[in-house]
Amino acid sequence: MPRVEYHRSSQSNLRCAALDAAAFASKNLYNVARSTTRQAYIFWGEITTYHRLANERRVHAAYRARPANVSQWVLNPVCAAWDSFFAARAADARDPSRFVRRSKLPQYKEKDGRNLLTYTIQVICVLLLRDGSIMFWGLDVFPF
Repeated sequence: MPRVEYHRSSQSNLRCAALDAAAFASKNLYNVARSTTRQAYIFWGEITTYHRLANERRVHAAYRARPANVSQWVLNPVCAAWDSFFAARAADARDPSRFVRRSKLPQYKEKDGRNLLTYTIQVICVLLLRDGSIMFWGLDVFPF
């Protein structure tokens, strides 16, 4: 069973600026990936796979700003949103009476919004974790 630990931080906390910048970069990567998949679908009718999306985004500054594992977890919801969009479209084609209106294309995050950061055990300093502290690779903050 996966373990999850949440930390709430106030705006006055010194770590907050680094976490906020990381969440903002995550949002930028999310929107760029969403834009790429959206344009491929609208203009060429292509469905972008996760592997193609990840390979195309590796050169993007927002992807390289975080460890690769964290950036990959930002791209997963983009592909999941498109998968559910196509599933909803297929369900609507089978039985239109189940839906009030046609499903919309997946939307972007707000321009000045933030996105969820997922740090797996691969990007957490295990040595500090044994001592009861948490330090994330790629973030310039002292341990929690």
